[in-house]
Amino acid sequence: MRIRHALTGAALGAVLLTGGTAATAQAAFTPSQATATYTDIGTFKTENACKSFGRAGVYRDWFCKPSTTTTNWHLMVNLNS
Repeated sequence: MRIRHALTGAALGAVLLTGGTAATAQAAFTPSQATATYTDIGTFKTENACKSFGRAGVYRDWFCKPSTTTTNWHLMVNLNS
């Protein structure tokens, strides 16, 4: 019984450790993103509409961000990508 608890604890610890590492890797900016200049090219009522337009567009480097003053979303693109 103690061995089972020890193995379960070790497996759980490994999952938490790798999950934390993976999340950190996804959140990290690449050097090009850190120095990129983003331009607002559109305003959308919903986040889904913004992301759909971003995926369908010609820009490789884009993201949607919420407006600071309204409930709209802004499509930000790196025009140099």
